[in-house]
Amino acid sequence: MMHKFWICLGAATVALAACGPLNEGSTGAQVLELAATRIAGAPPVAASGLAVSQDEILSSPGKYMRVNISNINRWDTMARAGTNGPRVTWVDGSNMTLTLENGIIAATRGLPRDLIGANVSETWHAIRAGGGKARREHEFLTDLDSISTQLLQCSIAFKGPEVIERLQNTLNSVRFEEECQGEGLQFTNVYWVNDAGVILRSLQAVSPDAGYLQIDAF
Repeated sequence: MMHKFWICLGAATVALAACGPLNEGSTGAQVLELAATRIAGAPPVAASGLAVSQDEILSSPGKYMRVNISNINRWDTMARAGTNGPRVTWVDGSNMTLTLENGIIAATRGLPRDLIGANVSETWHAIRAGGGKARREHEFLTDLDSISTQLLQCSIAFKGPEVIERLQNTLNSVRFEEECQGEGLQFTNVYWVNDAGVILRSLQAVSPDAGYLQIDAF
């Protein structure tokens, strides 16, 4: 089955909505560049019910993160729900969950066509090394309720220092871009990492139906 990721940048928000294929020439790279410069703007339409104040988020490091779900024009605050080694599971007000491994999406539940599981350890090691190659294995649920496995070859590149802004705070970071390609599947992830090696912000692909998530970790 051929899969494509589709993204565009909305005029009034930082939500990424379906409008064109990410893997057509330079279009996807241009859109990602626009998203990177405007990602600190106003959130999309509405949150899904986990009401947490800005002050509480900022005063509780490691307890919350904010997620912008591009394809369904929704944002929400997610709370830390459990830890298993380097993997942390987060939950929102509608019981959607994300599992991140060192800040990289390893599984989702509750999105259109979830990422059932992914091996992302090589991506993390490449980021920590300042760039390099990584192999990923992603599992998706098909329309027939079976598991489809995609093998991806990825290249992680260091793009230099970048200042990001969120919740009226300015943060120093370095930016990495990860280009991944498999059979009929291609996407680019972006990571903003601080001096301690923590991914402060990311724009990560989940699945062709779910699209991209913007994740801000606090």
